[in-house]
Parts: sequence; C-alpha cells; structure tokens
Amino acid sequence: MRRKLKVIVGLWIIGLFLQSNVIFGFDIKFTNSGISINVNAMGNFELSYPKLILKDKQELKPIEVKISGNDAILKYNSDIGLRLEKKSNDIIMNFENSSNIEKYRMDMLIPFNFRDGGRWKAGNQEGIFPNKKPEKPQFYQGNSNTLEITSDTGKTISIKIPEWSYQQLQDNREWGWNIYHYCFFAPFNKDNPKGVITIKEGSFTSGNDTKNTNQSKIKVDKFGQPALKNFPGKINSEEELKKDAEIESSYFNSLSLNGLNLDKFGGLEKSGEKFALQKTGFFHVEKKGEKWILVDPEGNAFFHLGICSFNAGNEDSTYIEGREDIYEWIPSVDDPFFASARLEDGWWKPRAISFYKANVARKYGAPFNHKDHTKRLVDRVRKIGFNSVGAFSQHSDIFENENFPYVSHLPLNLPEIPGLRGVFDPFDEMNKKKIDENFSKYIAPKADNPLIIGYFLANEQGWEDLPRAIPALGAKYHSKQHLVKMLKDKYKDIKTLNEAWQVNFDSFDALYDKGLPISTKAAFQDMQKFNEIFLEEYYKVITDTFRKYDKNHMLLGNRWQPGTSNNETLCRIAGKYMDIISINYYTMGIDEGFIKRIYEWTGEKPQFWSEFYYTSEEESPVSGSGNDMKTQKERGLAYRNYVEGAAALGFVVGIEWFTMIDQATTGRFFEKYNGERNNTGLFSVTDRPYKDMIAEMIKTHSNIYNVWLLNKKPYTIEDPRFYTSAKAQKRKVQAGHATGEMKIDGNLDNWPTRPPERISKDRIVLGKELDNFDATFKVAWDEDNLYIIVNVTDSTPMKNDLNGEHLWSADAIEIFIGYEKPETKGPLLFSDRQILIGAGKNDQFHVVNLNPQPKITSTVVPSVDGKGYTIEAAIPWDVIGIKAKEGQEYLFDIGVDNSNDGKGRSCQIMWSGIARNSSDRSAWGTLKLVR
Repeated sequence: MRRKLKVIVGLWIIGLFLQSNVIFGFDIKFTNSGISINVNAMGNFELSYPKLILKDKQELKPIEVKISGNDAILKYNSDIGLRLEKKSNDIIMNFENSSNIEKYRMDMLIPFNFRDGGRWKAGNQEGIFPNKKPEKPQFYQGNSNTLEITSDTGKTISIKIPEWSYQQLQDNREWGWNIYHYCFFAPFNKDNPKGVITIKEGSFTSGNDTKNTNQSKIKVDKFGQPALKNFPGKINSEEELKKDAEIESSYFNSLSLNGLNLDKFGGLEKSGEKFALQKTGFFHVEKKGEKWILVDPEGNAFFHLGICSFNAGNEDSTYIEGREDIYEWIPSVDDPFFASARLEDGWWKPRAISFYKANVARKYGAPFNHKDHTKRLVDRVRKIGFNSVGAFSQHSDIFENENFPYVSHLPLNLPEIPGLRGVFDPFDEMNKKKIDENFSKYIAPKADNPLIIGYFLANEQGWEDLPRAIPALGAKYHSKQHLVKMLKDKYKDIKTLNEAWQVNFDSFDALYDKGLPISTKAAFQDMQKFNEIFLEEYYKVITDTFRKYDKNHMLLGNRWQPGTSNNETLCRIAGKYMDIISINYYTMGIDEGFIKRIYEWTGEKPQFWSEFYYTSEEESPVSGSGNDMKTQKERGLAYRNYVEGAAALGFVVGIEWFTMIDQATTGRFFEKYNGERNNTGLFSVTDRPYKDMIAEMIKTHSNIYNVWLLNKKPYTIEDPRFYTSAKAQKRKVQAGHATGEMKIDGNLDNWPTRPPERISKDRIVLGKELDNFDATFKVAWDEDNLYIIVNVTDSTPMKNDLNGEHLWSADAIEIFIGYEKPETKGPLLFSDRQILIGAGKNDQFHVVNLNPQPKITSTVVPSVDGKGYTIEAAIPWDVIGIKAKEGQEYLFDIGVDNSNDGKGRSCQIMWSGIARNSSDRSAWGTLKLVR
C-alpha cells in the first residue's frame, strides 16, 4: 500500500543522491521502467513503456529493456521489437515485427498534491483535479490527442499522443489509493509502424506556463499551515504558540497509564517472574505455550510500542526551491534564530525548511535544538505510553541518556537490481565484501548495546517482481549468470530449454544478454525454483555476516507490504533466518486469516506490524489517506482497534506508528514537489498534540499487557468500514452434468435441475453497497465445457464498454478456478485461471495472463423488467487445462462486478472469497462435478 522513499541512514545520503540525479528545469530520459519526465517546481512523472494489445487480445509487456543515451530498445514476446528515440521533446517509436499489433497502452501516475488547485485539459475539455472523492472515479474519458496538466504553482506539462487515441483520467481513491491515474490507448497502423509522442513544458497554445486562478494566492501561512483551510486547533499568532509552551507541562503531567508499573526499559515490571522469562541483558523473544513474548534486557515482557521518524526534520521538512511564492514567509538562510529550521546538509540547506522546527523555536523563544527537543519528545511519548523509537529515526545520544530503547537498520547501502526495488544482488562477491565491511564498521561497535531492540534489513522491497526482473537482466549481473547456469544444469541441451520455455536460442550463452519471457508453465516453475535459490542466498549472506559481528541482537525482517508477504517461499526462507517478521500492515479491519497464514508460513515466527497510521483530514492541517477518519477521536479509536487486535493474536509482539510529526503541508522534502503530505503525526506542524486521539491511545497503552498476556478481550471499533467487507466463506457448490445439448442463449434448456447459489448484497467485498444489486448462479458440465449461468439484479444493467483485461472494471462476472494443489494457499499458481465475462455484449471475455487468448462462447440477455441481465457462458476444459470427469473437485469462485456507466466499477460481490481473489486463492470455494 505504501509507495515512498524512506530516510534510513541520514539526510546526507539523500542529499548526495539527489545532487547527482536531480535535473533542474525540464528533462526527459529513459529508465528501466519507463519514460522519466522532470518538470522543475512541478515534480517528476513517469510515462510507462507501451503495453501492446494484439489482434487476438493478447497483451504484452516488455521482457527486455536496453538504454543507451537517448535510445531505448525494448523486446516483447512474439519477436516484437520497439526502438524509442528521444529527439528534443519528441519520443519517436519504431516498431518491428508488428503486424499483429492492434493498439498499445501507456500509463502515468499524477501526484495527489494536484488536488490543491491543479488543473487538466484534454482536447477541448478541461477541469480541476477533484479535491473530494468524486462520485465516478473516471473524471475524464474521451478521444483526443493532447493532455495538459497544470499544478497549483502554475507550471504546465503537455503531452501530445497519436491521433484517434482514447484518454482517461481517474481518481484512485475509489480503490483506497490517494493518487490520480492517466492512461491512453493509441491505435496501431501496420502500414506506418511509427508513433510519436511529444512531451513539453508549458502549454501547446500559450507558452511555458498556463495561468491558474490559484497561482497568485498564498498557499501556506507563516506557520506552515494551509492558508485557505480551517480546522480545529489552527494557530493564528505567535502569542498562541507561546501560550502553548506555558500550559504544556500541565497537560502532559495530567496523562496517566492507570498505575501501569514499568521497569527501566519500559517493560512490564515483575512479568518476568510471572511468566518465567529469561534475563539476558538484551531484547529477545520467547515462546510460552502458543504465545510469543518480546522480553527486555531486564527479563520482563515488553510490547514494542514504537514511533517511526521519531525526530523532527524528516517528514516535516519540505522542499521550497522554485515555488517560494506560495509561502507567506520563509526565513532567510542566514537568520541565526531560524538556522536550525533548515536541514544541516549543505546542499539541502537553501532548498528545504521545517516549519515545525521554526514553530518550536518561536514557541520556546530560542533557536531549535535537536537534543533538547528530542528529550522533550521522549518525555512526552513516555507519558502517552509509547516505549521505543521506531524505524527511520536519526540516532540521538538522548536515547542512550534516557534509557529509551530503539530499533535500527542494517547498513546495506548496495545498488539494487534493475526492476527489483530495494534488492541487491547476493551472488555478487563485491556486494558480499561491502556487507562485511559495513557490518564490521557499524554493527560490531554496537553489539553490546542493550537498548537496541534489533535491526531491520530493508523496507517494502519488490520481492514479488523477482521472477520477471531477473530474466530481463543483462549478462553483467551475477544473478542472471546464476539463472543461466541453473537452466543449463537442468536442461543440458538448448533444444530442451527452447521447447520448455517456447523460445528460440542457439546456445545457453545466448541467454546471458537477452530478456527471457516467462510465458509457459515450465518457465514459471523454473523461476519459482530460482526464486528460492536467490532468497536463500540473500538471507544467508546477511545473517551469517551479521552473526559474525553481533550475536546479541535480533534481525527484525524486511518490513514487507502485505501483498509481498503473500508468498510461501519468501515467508518460509525469511522465517528460517529472521528472529521477527515485520509487515508494514496498513489496513482498516485486521484480516486474521491472512495474517495467521503468514505466521504459519514463516514457521510461526513472531511479528512486528512495523508501519501504519490513520488520518483525519477534517481535523488536521494536512491531507487524509485511504484510511481516513472523520475526527481525531475516531483516529484514536482506529488505533485502539488495530493495536489491541494485533496483541490479541498472541504472536504480534509490537507495532510502529508512522509518524511523530505530521508530514509537511507541501510534502516531505526528499520527494521534492510530489511528496506525501498526510496527517500521520501525534503532533501538528505547530507542535500541538492531537489530544482527542492521544486520549484513546492511552487507553490501549494502559491495557495492552492485559490483552496480550492475560487474554482480555480487545477493543473493537464501531465503524462499518472495519468489518462490512465480506469475510471468506469457503463455500461448496456442485455442478450437475448437462442433460442434453447446451445452447448458450440465456435459457435453462438441458440444465440439470439443481437450485441456484445466491450471491447477496452482504457479500460485497469492494466499493459501495447497493440495495438493488445481487445475483444467483448455476454451474453445469459435460465432457467438452464448463457451463455457468448468472442472473444479476442491477438497476443499470449491461454496462461495459471495456475490453481485454479491463472487463472487470464494469458490469461483468469473474470466474476463478484451479485444479492443482487445492490445499495450497496464497498467490495463484500458473495453472489457475481468472476468466472475465463482460455483460456489455456477446462473446466479451478475457482469460487473465493467458496468451494467446482462447475462444469462449458467451451471451448476455436483458431481464424482461429491465432491472438486470443474464450471462451464460461455455468455457472449454482446454482453457482450464484439464479433462473433466465425474467426482473431480476444483477450487472455484465467482464474483460479480457492477458499473453505472460501463467505464468504471462501483462495487463487487463475491460468492466465497474476498477482494484479493485475483491475487490470492486462499479464500476460493470448491466446485465438484456430479451427475
């Protein structure tokens, strides 16, 4: 869920990175993932490389990208090639072996800060980026060939695409992601296999800048608050800040943990005796019965209640260069009173500022002092009940002086593999040598420090991309060399490999520098094997080197995103080496089935839920998130539901709240103009605590050991967003044998007389609940086909103007079926099928990740009363990959998608499973073939 850069090892590293990579003004360049567009004072964008849609509806992504200056060479399956050449503002695309291409698609994400006065113009239509979530997520759709995007600073980027293209702008809040999305579909002319895309700064019609009605207005007041927004607790004068300083002590001294007695490390006093825990002098974990306990150096139970980005200056600093006129006040770089409001790094100093630190200086009448304020923060959060420092926090001597425990990060700092976010090449001997050097220098001196809880390895890596990233590498990468060796050892001769992978290479040596498609079952299985080899090497290299220099502290895992963790191999191998598994688990309601499965896969290793937050846009100076609450009190109630629910599981031994201080109003500095700007903090930009939220947090902190160790019932929030999404049912259905020839006409002739299954509106898994939307279905079979007929109640029936893999985004049914390893949970197997049947017209279908597309016969018939429709389809068993016979059982599920306009989905109901069905087979039901 989280898509962000993290401050891990100090601001100077980020400064060095951006000094070497930032380009002032306007620039276009090719990268491994797409076309990078830098527009100074507006931000960075990336237009994806083309996804090709063939005439048989097969969809192809690049399997190889090679960049040389202003040229990029892309290779696709089916021997299709594409050369991109940058000439000034033009991207010239020359396709090769392209006669089977029908059209191509390109995508771009637009940062959420464009809600603050950003505008768009597509063809002759124009509008604003919606500030509030729109009723319909697609706020522009049409055939046009120009797009202009203007930020609230008045800067414009313009894109011209091929004639007759279809463009779409979309608000992804509909799916819980605060970002805008742009895509276009361009028709392909085989007689002229060349395309041109023009990208320029400024408008095509009015020079470099497009006038914006909000351009001349001050966006940010002198306290770093939004100038035009009113919210509870807004500061209007320096006198209010100074008054806060006078009454601060009385507020924090009034806070109480209801007599909770803690030892000097923050653990529960005397719990070591009660639960027979070991006193080792270091943090460690012990399993007592079915419950895991994190133990502090005193030998007492310690539930890790940490805060990420603990210090001031990280999330709360913002980048100002190029947009100085939107701020009411910026202190001079040479102003000694506000000098500490600037970042210490020399490159950043004139370009970024922390209004939070400036406000602290005003509040206490003295220049901001890091040590003084860090001690102040430690004192505050201890009174609230937090007991430790979380990730992405600059180390301070104050933590040592105050005996305040903290987590740390391994100093890996290695180049990542292209296409594999955050992952270094573990087969590279130079990387192994660098790890040893770094650990010797930075880990060994701290090996006897009792305050260190443990070390995180990395953050939100893209492990799910490994099976496709490694085959796309060139010969210089040791991982690619290792993959080729594995294939050579297995297949012995190149002909056998060619047959299994459906490729055409002259020798194994030819594989080193070519992109390899993963399009057959054999290729998929080989990459699953290599995935295991890679992960084993990765974790072993790190763990062996770490234990060489530190035998006292724990390894805390890689802070996975939930989707990444849904992989049995990854979990199993990480569990073999890690002391604790960390998951950045952003959620409304806790999915216990999913979390327990991760626990089991890792060999029942304890967990940290290492990053989460809730927001309240209405009662804060900054933006909300996908997990937004109406009030600060509700924000605290969501925290209670999350933390107590975690503790009650018995194997979660800590959490980390993200963050101490709200993100800056104009975005955190290291992401420049596109930085996150959310209500993540315990404190606002004016150093005001969110008291209503904190009051609720204290209730949980006072009660956490009763829930965790004594099985007291956890708090549950009374908010339908936390529990209305349908739970997995694991239902069963029987398919009777057809009684005669089956005609796909929407009628029940020759269907076996079995009662239909119902999918009611309370089975909603995504979107908005509708009173007039539900379905029933029946399944039948014969030796040639699996048949399904679905009757849908829908007040806006048969709305689907989409094609291919996008059919799910309008009126459609989704069929999930798998015959291999029905007991295996987690991500889909290669043989699993997700089949989309659209309701817009007959024979509107798509089988996800299957190329070429097969033939499926379907029909859609409107209901007599106009309030619904019937879909009937015949799916050949060859599509599923089996020979049917009586008594067979398969994993099976069916979902129904609803749209009001044929272009965007409003909700989905599911018979057995959940919203993750398309990536997780764990909740699919069962289908049995009977007579």
